[in-house]
Amino acid sequence: MARKRARHPVLSPQALELLSARFRALGDPTRLRILNTLMQGECCVGDLVESTGLEQPCVSRHLIVLRREGILSRRAEGNRAYYRIEDTTVTRLFGLVCGGLSERLSEELDALPDYRGWRGAGI
Repeated sequence: MARKRARHPVLSPQALELLSARFRALGDPTRLRILNTLMQGECCVGDLVESTGLEQPCVSRHLIVLRREGILSRRAEGNRAYYRIEDTTVTRLFGLVCGGLSERLSEELDALPDYRGWRGAGI
């Protein structure tokens, strides 16, 4: 007997705006670099600058966006600000998306012939 799939609730326009804002915050490669670093643990801005290779004003701008969306939290210690991932669903989302990409790319690679060791005809 076939199981009925649960229907996803229809989201209101306001809920879709909130969802869209969250995906916009996560849709920037620079912010993903920052989040990738913060997945290793809490960091101060200087550490994020060093690990990402970005300029300090750029890192600070992106941290503001991530905090505004509730993805990060900040704590001050002396003259330093430390950031950490507040919304752990973000780390789970990273895992889901990376797993999906890995699976899809693996299937695509499996569909290609194995050319390792092939020299071609003088190309």
